[in-house]
Amino acid sequence: MARPKTFHFPNYQIVQGDIKADISLERFEKQFQDAQYWLDGQVFQSMIPFMPYRDGNMAHVAQIQSASLQGSGRVIAAGPPYGRFLYEGLVMVDPETMSPFARKDAKKVVTDRPLQFSKITNPDATDHWFDAAKEKDGKAWVKGVKRIAGGKK
Repeated sequence: MARPKTFHFPNYQIVQGDIKADISLERFEKQFQDAQYWLDGQVFQSMIPFMPYRDGNMAHVAQIQSASLQGSGRVIAAGPPYGRFLYEGLVMVDPETMSPFARKDAKKVVTDRPLQFSKITNPDATDHWFDAAKEKDGKAWVKGVKRIAGGKK
């Protein structure tokens, strides 16, 4: 084994040795996986109060899709076919009639007019509900992930 090199600096020194260690990260992989699973669930639950709600179908479809992906780092904020339209929060119209009620086979276009969401079921309903949930609960998400993954509290 070669003699270690020592580097001297004001107030400290570095010893460069020839040490090798075989470290298993299995324990950390499980913790990280558990933290991701928890985070995905929390993100979806935090979004629900900000989602527009008429009959619950969009939230229900998004919840089913998100549950199938839970632990992957992907959360479905809104299920198709109209989820993206609601998430962006802008009125879409038939380009020929300029009506929100489109003709058969017409492809709607986005306007610059904001959608008006009912606040009866979800008083905090808004567009971009992930952003609203993150603003409200983001710090708690980070704290929970650190706790589960074994980081600082």
